[in-house]
Amino acid sequence: MSDEFTIKLHGVRGSLPTPLSSQDIERKILRVLKKVEAEDIKSNASITKFMDSLSRLDKGTAGGNSACVQMSVGGYELFFDGGSGCVRMAKELFAGAFGRGKGEAHWFITHTHHDHIVGIPMFGPLYIPGNRFHFISPFKDLESRFHRYLQGDFFPVPFASLASTIDFISLEEENKQGYDLGDVKVRWLCNDHPGGSYSYRVEYKGKVAILSTDAEYKQLSFQALKPVEEFFSNADILIFDAQYAFTDSVAMKRDWGHSSSMVGIDLALDANVKKLLLFHHDPVLSDEQLEENLFNAHRYLENMEPGSQLEVDLAIEGDVFKLL
Repeated sequence: MSDEFTIKLHGVRGSLPTPLSSQDIERKILRVLKKVEAEDIKSNASITKFMDSLSRLDKGTAGGNSACVQMSVGGYELFFDGGSGCVRMAKELFAGAFGRGKGEAHWFITHTHHDHIVGIPMFGPLYIPGNRFHFISPFKDLESRFHRYLQGDFFPVPFASLASTIDFISLEEENKQGYDLGDVKVRWLCNDHPGGSYSYRVEYKGKVAILSTDAEYKQLSFQALKPVEEFFSNADILIFDAQYAFTDSVAMKRDWGHSSSMVGIDLALDANVKKLLLFHHDPVLSDEQLEENLFNAHRYLENMEPGSQLEVDLAIEGDVFKLL
């Protein structure tokens, strides 16, 4: 078995897929052109140097696909959620075992709001005989939810017609022992979110990665947050729902089931997290606004704990992180 522990982000937006428009691209080009000096375009080398000086979101995008995260851990493929990003993931998987009908994945579902499952009907490897998928969640009725979702009124192919081998594993909500795959241990925590949602913690050979999305924190007392801080404890990487911008009125969005970078930073500091990735970006926010949010998050971190070793960054579609 492989000792690999790799995390890949295939979808990082919340609420609905949000592709860039022509106007968005035009604004990006204009923004970059305003930064160009004559010396920057004298040669191929100077152009390359100029491009290297740009921010990642000046010359790219955070991404418009909704939530999907892949973890390759200890020889196992773990998928988390099936937003539109899972279609992007499928394109890469076709080049390997999943394209030959020899793939196997354990697919953990945080919840079944549309943005987290919208890509599943178009996930090509599900249609290939020989592939195996284990859909896993504390929701007892996950299988019936998928069957309802893929029915004639909403999609032309019924779930029962998918050619791969599929089973469903129901997790016990209060199970503190976790779900084991060899030396890989997965734990889960119930979130405050309309209809319910679950965070997942993956542990392998002393390394820890957490996906905690679609979670609201109404009570910020030590006692209320203690279970969350214990769950986040000593994570190498925490992918955290930070949909709300610094300029948002959280009071007006109470009970929407999301959070902010400020809360994420507070929790990460208390839990001794090494890297915090701001995830589930609001679909109305442009890349420029996301950069502004990140700047404000860094400023908040410096105010809260000057010189902190906590790394805070945006979750960006396509990014890969290697823990082993």
